[in-house]
Amino acid sequence: MRHSYAAMLCASLTLFPSTAFAQSAKPAASPLDTDTSYQTMLALIDEMVANKLVSRERADALIATARRKAQTAIATAAPPPAVAAVPPQNLAATPPYPGAKVAPVAVSQLKTTDSPAPPLPADLAVDWTRGAPVLSSRDGMFSFKPRGRILADISSSTGSAYDPRNITVSTLRQFRFGGVGTIGKNLFYQFEADFRRNAVEVVQTFVGYRTKFGKTDADIRFGNLITDRGMDIGTAATANPFITTNINTTALATQGGRVYLLGVAARAGGENWHVSAAVHGDAIDSDFTRGDNRMFLTRAHWNPILTKNAVVHVGGWVYDENIPGTSPATTVVQNMSGAINNSIRVESAPLTGATGSTAFGLEFGGTLGKIYAFSEYGQRTVRGGPGATFAHAKVKALSVNGGWWITGEKPTYSSRSGTYLSPHVKHSILDGGIGAFELVARYEDMDASGLPLGGTGWAGTVGLNWYLTNNFRFMADYIHYRTDNRTGSFQGRDTGDTLAARAEVAF
Repeated sequence: MRHSYAAMLCASLTLFPSTAFAQSAKPAASPLDTDTSYQTMLALIDEMVANKLVSRERADALIATARRKAQTAIATAAPPPAVAAVPPQNLAATPPYPGAKVAPVAVSQLKTTDSPAPPLPADLAVDWTRGAPVLSSRDGMFSFKPRGRILADISSSTGSAYDPRNITVSTLRQFRFGGVGTIGKNLFYQFEADFRRNAVEVVQTFVGYRTKFGKTDADIRFGNLITDRGMDIGTAATANPFITTNINTTALATQGGRVYLLGVAARAGGENWHVSAAVHGDAIDSDFTRGDNRMFLTRAHWNPILTKNAVVHVGGWVYDENIPGTSPATTVVQNMSGAINNSIRVESAPLTGATGSTAFGLEFGGTLGKIYAFSEYGQRTVRGGPGATFAHAKVKALSVNGGWWITGEKPTYSSRSGTYLSPHVKHSILDGGIGAFELVARYEDMDASGLPLGGTGWAGTVGLNWYLTNNFRFMADYIHYRTDNRTGSFQGRDTGDTLAARAEVAF
């Protein structure tokens, strides 16, 4: 009888293992270990073994079998583990291979879950193919793209007979941020600010209206505008093949040497030409006690030859400037060995009593396959007033540059604006490639001997640019210079060398 009771007790443990955990309210590492019924059953079995109603071996075997079945039942009856909500992904936007372009998927077609992130508006499209998100409405009535760049420069000069010129300097040349956008089919705008050398400067910032007359594009802009005075000045720093713009950009600039001036500019052009006309005042300042300068400026370019493999560029510009009598003295100084060593430059005496100036520039060059070459020549003549010690003072500037795309990219020339553009890298490191390599060279000559105590100088540059992607590059320039000054701290003929480098990202 006792043996039959023990057998029934153990059999109930074996056949109905769910009773061992049915009363467990909270899950634990093992529900059986904390179940009261199960523990009571084990104690009863131990008592039966002690009273020799069942052998220890038989009891242990029954307990092991029951435990195994109970754990299997628990695993079967337990609810599936919770899965964290994953924000919806546009799987169709993942290119099947590097560099592939995929059409955007309408947001209204995406399935959402209980993600904390709010869904995008149904009429919003986002395009990342240009280095930064371009946000636009699907009806094309609005668009916005953030713009920015970081330019970190270092320069080391040696070989000068004047020790103060032999220095190593570095700076965050530019940290620029802004945006561009459109409103409707005709209105557009741009705003940008430079944080350079621990100072803030508002640069290209304007509103505009654009339209078409047949095949001719036309627009008008109001605001702080870059002066359209040649190829280099109209090229973004991040598209220029050299670390610094050519000497024509600053040596022939208007009063104050600024390249961004408030004003209004109109522009028209087609596939192989453009013409611009502008009226400019002063650069942005807080001096409202005197009248602004006034400048009329026009530029044009034409490509008589424009094919896939060859381009010929012909261009020119001219401006006339009025300088109020209350303006500061006109100065003409030009760095000749990079932009951040201000000791190496051609100098002249200040021009007191200037009433205005007239300047012109000529452009010629072209591209052939992987190579390109362009030249710019210009003159500026400053007019003296009744109290000036000069009647006319003249400065001349010449720049000739060229390059070769070692990795096979095409020269970055825009036939619509007559300026350089950022390149399209064939083998970006993002696709497992080596990037793009560009070998460049430039000769520059400045003659300020037509100014009071004006000097002369020239510089030759050889450089190598490595474009890791369309938006990131490293640059290295070697510059050999010569200056011959008649005023300033470094008079007489002097030569030396500068090695400059830059790390740059732009979008």
